[in-house]
Amino acid sequence: MLRESLINVASIVGVILIILGVLLLAYYVSPVRFMMGAFVPHTPNPMPPLLGGLAIVSGIALVYLARTRD
Repeated sequence: MLRESLINVASIVGVILIILGVLLLAYYVSPVRFMMGAFVPHTPNPMPPLLGGLAIVSGIALVYLARTRD
């Protein structure tokens, strides 16, 4: 019973990580952000896309492992 609840929690956390990663990448490449950059000096920061990609990959791995443990 405890194992099943941990698998469910891992699936939920995985889906949340995927959603947050996609939102982070979408925010980073949104045209509104580029328009705002024209008015405000902007230095490129590679961390948001890396963190977004890492969140997506981690989320997919969690969901996959939770599904294959059944």
